[in-house]
Amino acid sequence: MTLDFSRDPEYPPYNVYPPKWSFDNERAWQLYRRAKREQWDEEDIDWNKIKEIASGLDRKQRLAIAYWWSLLSNFDNATPVFAYALVKSHELHLNTAVKGVLTTITYDENRHNVMCGLAINSVLPGYPFDFKPQDEFENKVRLNTLWTWYNGARYWRAYLEAYSKYTLDVLFTSFMMGEAAATTVFTTMSKGSKIEEMRKAFRNTAVDETRHYAFTHLIMTDGASRMTDEQRKLVTKQVRAGFVFLSLITYKPPKEFWRLPPWFEEVNERMEDLARGAGFYIPELKEKEEAWRTALVRVGATLARYGVKIPAIPELGITGEEIEDLKEDDFVPVF
Repeated sequence: MTLDFSRDPEYPPYNVYPPKWSFDNERAWQLYRRAKREQWDEEDIDWNKIKEIASGLDRKQRLAIAYWWSLLSNFDNATPVFAYALVKSHELHLNTAVKGVLTTITYDENRHNVMCGLAINSVLPGYPFDFKPQDEFENKVRLNTLWTWYNGARYWRAYLEAYSKYTLDVLFTSFMMGEAAATTVFTTMSKGSKIEEMRKAFRNTAVDETRHYAFTHLIMTDGASRMTDEQRKLVTKQVRAGFVFLSLITYKPPKEFWRLPPWFEEVNERMEDLARGAGFYIPELKEKEEAWRTALVRVGATLARYGVKIPAIPELGITGEEIEDLKEDDFVPVF
């Protein structure tokens, strides 16, 4: 190929070059500055104190706490999710501040994932891979974790393919449900835990998730006016997908999407009870339902302003747009 160096080069499409800068989105810049101010270090949590507390618990209680963190890690393993989104934002040459916020969210999610590992290591080192079950119940607990992660693997494939199906604004708006739910979950747990260092971890995480929700709100309000009716329908479907996907840790898993052992819910409920008995606060079912209703009202109010319908959530008694064809490839929400 002969290149004409007397002319400007033609850059390949969907490329991170040439670098471009834009400084006209003040709302995004405010959020980027806020993200930098609110950073915290997961190693500032006194994990030795948690180890000390765990040493006074019985085996099943320690297993229950490690198990809960392992389920959370299925959703907090989102570093590559946002790293991938960050790459795409550079390829599409989005606003400089938007790319900056995505950089901070990627860092946040890495911190959340490391925190899951530190929590597990503090109460039951080596769980689940080096964990040796002492009875059939403990083996079912271990399998619950591994099959939860298997479902995460299914979601990852769908997420990678989502970029060929959805525009970036629709994709980011789809994250709203996850971020709204996460804000509610961690705020509630930070207030209820009897373990001070756990309260601190949840409180800090809630700050991050509140900011992540603000980012999805920003993307929504910036792009909603350009959405087609078809894109609005996709967002409605994604809100339902967000509820289904996140219900495993924040409610109870609906039959859609999840492929889990037949004993999953029974074992999960017993684990939650054991964790509560150890001072590790997990909301009861009624509290979970109320938290979800709050999140749905919050998201629904934003979406309604732009003509996006809220989906029906019959599990919570919420009426809305019926979603009947939810498929595995529709799951692109994040926590």
